[in-house]
Amino acid sequence: MAGSDLVERGCVTVISVEAIQERAGDRWPRRRDDVWAYVARKLDEHLSHQDIRQRLNETDFLIGMTQEEGVAAQAVSLKILEEVLVFFLGSADPADFRVRSVSRIDGMHVSAAELDPTRIAVARQKIPETGGPSPYRREIDPEEERKRNPVSFVTAGGETMSVHFALEHVVSLRHNVTAALRVQPTVSRISTGHVVPSRHFSRLTDDEIAFIDRSALDFASLFMPKDSRSQPPLIVPASFRSLGGRKGRRELVGREDITAEQIKRSLFIELIDVDRGTPPGRLAEVNALVSALSRGVFVRLQPVKRAASPVRDVRLRGLTLDASDLVGFDSHLARLLVAVSMEAKGLSPALVVQGLPSADYFGMAQVAGFTHAGRRAVAATAGERSAA
Repeated sequence: MAGSDLVERGCVTVISVEAIQERAGDRWPRRRDDVWAYVARKLDEHLSHQDIRQRLNETDFLIGMTQEEGVAAQAVSLKILEEVLVFFLGSADPADFRVRSVSRIDGMHVSAAELDPTRIAVARQKIPETGGPSPYRREIDPEEERKRNPVSFVTAGGETMSVHFALEHVVSLRHNVTAALRVQPTVSRISTGHVVPSRHFSRLTDDEIAFIDRSALDFASLFMPKDSRSQPPLIVPASFRSLGGRKGRRELVGREDITAEQIKRSLFIELIDVDRGTPPGRLAEVNALVSALSRGVFVRLQPVKRAASPVRDVRLRGLTLDASDLVGFDSHLARLLVAVSMEAKGLSPALVVQGLPSADYFGMAQVAGFTHAGRRAVAATAGERSAA
């Protein structure tokens, strides 16, 4: 564990059953084997075979999650502890939640800092289907957001376009916790109000695409965590065309409102315009360059056959599928999810479907083989801003 990046990513926690030991008093030596056995049962129930678990002493258990990031891993650990407390104490008092984030491992010595359970619990909150505000927006100044959302630009053809940004929750389907926050830009024609599907962004010029990418980062900077252990990482879509050049990569890190360290610890880039014609070698090169600056790279798969062909030999952090532009019956969506999942199997740790009509489709996504999902925050920008 010390030789991996799990500690740096905030994926290693320590949970403690000290509250049970304190209540048991003199009976603890007779009860501890039962407590240890039940904790082991809950660890097996919630963790995968790739995750790491180790009892450190009579009350502390080390948990290392390989498939979740930061706050999501902490939320799973908190849920395990909560279920153990309820079983042995009959209730789970927040005062008994003792969860720590491991910051360093030196040989047999583990350094850890106390975590605030109330902040961790936010990752388990459900977002209303009606487009209610994300709990992660509560500390954002509405005036600052109004300066960055929406924005507009004039195309080379003289048409004025508007770009609205929404904040989506990417949910771990196995653990039902918010694993990341994703920025979703919606581009529309001001003259008609018609939305431009992301698959048509290729018709925009390089300068127009670069403007959308910069504006998405401007909006994302409002939610950039000061401490990656207290808030989920961000996923920001960007163009392969932009980040394939030095200028685009310089603009990614050369910002006054976000430090290079914040980007490295908390920002994933989702390349949205990779298709079957993208040279795999060039994609691998851009992935390596952008991954060196950020937390990692996702690639959006197009809903066509052999969409994963350029990514097969590229070590990506995740693959995504945008369902927001897809129309048709549920059976058509289900077939597409299964087909994409089969093609993408084993190519990256995370497989995300975003833009689903509602959370009711999450079960379909999980059965199809996706690890994470998000529902499209339809018109969420105005609703969330007013609610904030």
